[in-house]
Amino acid sequence: GPQCLILEPTRELAVQVDNDLKKMASHLPHRTTAVYGQHNMNKEIQALKSPISMVTGTPGRIYDHIQHKNLITKNIRFLVLDEVDRMMDMGFIGQVRRIIRTLPPNRTTLLFSATIPGEIRRLCSAYMNHPATIEIESKTMTVDTIEQKHYRVRRNEKRTQLNRILLMERPETCMIFCNTRAAVDRVQNFLIRKGYDCRSLHGDIPQAKRMRNIQQFKRREYNILVATDVAARGIDIDNLSLVINYDVPEELDGYVHRIGRTGRAGHDGHAISLVTGEDIMTLYEIEEHIGTLIPEADLPTDQDLAKCREESHRWIQYNRIKSRPVPVSRSKGGRKKSSRNPSPQRPQRPQRPKSRQGQVHKAKETVPEKKPIENPGQGKSHPPAPDKVSEAKKPQEKPSGTLKNSAKTQQKTAEKSLLHRITGRLFGK
Repeated sequence: GPQCLILEPTRELAVQVDNDLKKMASHLPHRTTAVYGQHNMNKEIQALKSPISMVTGTPGRIYDHIQHKNLITKNIRFLVLDEVDRMMDMGFIGQVRRIIRTLPPNRTTLLFSATIPGEIRRLCSAYMNHPATIEIESKTMTVDTIEQKHYRVRRNEKRTQLNRILLMERPETCMIFCNTRAAVDRVQNFLIRKGYDCRSLHGDIPQAKRMRNIQQFKRREYNILVATDVAARGIDIDNLSLVINYDVPEELDGYVHRIGRTGRAGHDGHAISLVTGEDIMTLYEIEEHIGTLIPEADLPTDQDLAKCREESHRWIQYNRIKSRPVPVSRSKGGRKKSSRNPSPQRPQRPQRPKSRQGQVHKAKETVPEKKPIENPGQGKSHPPAPDKVSEAKKPQEKPSGTLKNSAKTQQKTAEKSLLHRITGRLFGK
């Protein structure tokens, strides 16, 4: 069985760590694998049955494999708990405790966390023997190489100001953080309408697409990524030049984790926050939490954008959507005739059943001999019904009063009598 078990809070981070381990162990007799949610369970079982030295995964999937006897833990010598504060925020501490209880007591446990609250200290005291604590001291909780500033904006102008800030900053790579998945989708759709090639990252996106978006962002196939905190936690991006907090983070540590994506390995980084009137108190709490002030900057004016118009145009062309499908109806050339037909053929309506008047005319052609129909009330003979119908079609002065009603009554009586004769002949009566 494996000798090392590594727990990560997110699927993306588990895959990233596993890829790094594969690179480091490429010339060593060690094999690694990653297990996580929304991944093929059968492939994971086959990998766990093969000789594996290290297993990286999320707590939920690892605990499932332990319960189903797919992951043998009796030979585990090293346990690594990475991003423990995030696992605690996501509610994974209970599963972490259950996993630890299945491991041998004689092991080495390594715990990594950006912050160590009381719950994590209790976890250390319960499952670690005389742990040594290593802390990186800093005057502030943020890296000194990160330039931080914020803009005061109105809530209904955030997307417009976001576009203007991008034109002023013109970053090589940029991550935009939102608090909700719906906000991520809105911001991404807005930037796409502006012509930018950008992708999104949140929990509702299928796992395969999320991994593809991350890999393409690392390869610089596109340069703007909109994400939530959980989805982007732990993603290592080389030389990320700008982080924008479209929404002020709801948690104080969330600000530290967000801007920690930039300014790594001694490189300069920039972090910008869009602050509305409702967010001002949260901003003060963040400043107190990180131990430094976040200066306010003036929003870009039209004159500022005019000065850098050429540079902004080149930046837009560099970051525009490479292949954008154009609807046929909107194209100017080569338009199909069928797409904009001014007089489309209407579907033929089903024929209505013929009226009584039409049946009377048909009867006139088929019945050779017509006798005058007697009116039982007056005992006088009248001309055949078709003659009356044809006379009704001629332009005549409309009869008034009793004459009009009497003519209609006689016509209906004649039609009924004639129909009885026709139906009697058809059915042999």
